[in-house]
Amino acid sequence: MSLARHLLRFAAAIVAAAALCGAAARADALPVTVSLPGPGSTVSLPLELALSLGYDREEGIAVKPRYILGGSMALRDLQSGVANFTMHGMPAAMLNRLQEEHYVTLMPIDDQPQYVLMVRRGLKGRIKSPRDLAGYTIGIHANSLTNRTTSHQLTEQVLQGAGVGRDKVRYVAEGTEWASVSSAFRSGAVDAGMTDEPFATRLAAAGLAYPIFSTSDRADQRRLAGAGFLRVALHGLRDQIEADPAAAERMVRVMRKTLRWIATHTPEQIVDQLALGGETREAMLTTLRRNPRQYSRDGRFSTAQLRETEIFFHAGNPDNAAARRLTIDSMVFDRWAGRKP
Repeated sequence: MSLARHLLRFAAAIVAAAALCGAAARADALPVTVSLPGPGSTVSLPLELALSLGYDREEGIAVKPRYILGGSMALRDLQSGVANFTMHGMPAAMLNRLQEEHYVTLMPIDDQPQYVLMVRRGLKGRIKSPRDLAGYTIGIHANSLTNRTTSHQLTEQVLQGAGVGRDKVRYVAEGTEWASVSSAFRSGAVDAGMTDEPFATRLAAAGLAYPIFSTSDRADQRRLAGAGFLRVALHGLRDQIEADPAAAERMVRVMRKTLRWIATHTPEQIVDQLALGGETREAMLTTLRRNPRQYSRDGRFSTAQLRETEIFFHAGNPDNAAARRLTIDSMVFDRWAGRKP
């Protein structure tokens, strides 16, 4: 047998061995479930991107997303063992902390919050600003008197700042995916809604709704207490994390690697990696181009951002004495993410 043939067989054996090792590594991967709003939103994008890049497998875990409506469902998923971690708004997580002392935050996902208050097109000319919404139906991610989602807290703060009390509007769930959000506006089930991106962009492009408030608009920011609040973060239960820290440490590494990837790639590369097409691709491209600072660049906690979040949370829960006493530092579990000024 020629030397060349020997080399070819040797190379083939190496490739086969590597494939077997990879298969074994995948089989041994630690299963991890993450509850979060989505799919297809800027909230779920970092996790969906992490899976597309294979970063979970690289760290020895196999992540499965579990899409939910909002923060109160995330708490139930953790307590019941349905999920190992959650990714959702920090203000909602702070309300969860009031019900579950072990609820902690492992790392930030967002840098600047992205919410848009959209109004269905049939009300064009009648509703020009939040102060015109008295008597109308408002869509949010979920509606619970005991545990309000981040979008609910934000909506109430915006409306109260405009002189519209919480008893002057009716809240309904509009969902957290494009099909439910667009259906709510198209059917007239909601008159307005505090909407995630890229769904707000898609609603406008489809002529279904128009914006009257945005957390990325500087004029609107000035009307909001704690406008730079931390929106999406990674959460878990401290007692479970302390008992078996491996999954949490790996999960933090996965998401930090993903955030660094986002920071070093263009919007076009991001949507290509996610294999987005059609209207979904165009809306996400527009959103990412318009909001280059949405995501944290390194996944470290920012002391300044935490202070803004606490201000936002206290302002959004003025009648809740326990919420007013809660400090955000009591929730921060920064063993692996670290912190900066």
